[in-house]
Amino acid sequence: MDDRNLVRVYTLSDPVRAEMIKNLLQDEGIRCALDGLNAATQMPLSPFEIRVLVATEQAERARELIAEHEAHAASGHQEAE
Repeated sequence: MDDRNLVRVYTLSDPVRAEMIKNLLQDEGIRCALDGLNAATQMPLSPFEIRVLVATEQAERARELIAEHEAHAASGHQEAE
C-alpha cells in the first residue's frame, strides 16, 4: 500500500474495535492500515489514537461502511442494556 495516497477515515482508541474495522474493510475489498495500533496495545490504559487509513479513492466507501458498522454496534449495545 502506497503511504503517500492514504487518508484517515476514522480514529479510535480501542485496539479490538480497530481490528474489527480493519477486518470489515478488508472483507469489502478495501485495503487499510492501522496507524498507532502498536502504541495502543503496549499501553492500553493510555489514550493513544489509532487511525484507520485507506487509499484516497476508497475513503468515501470506507467511511460509509464504518458508519454503518458503528451504528449497528451502538444499537446492539443499547438493546443489551
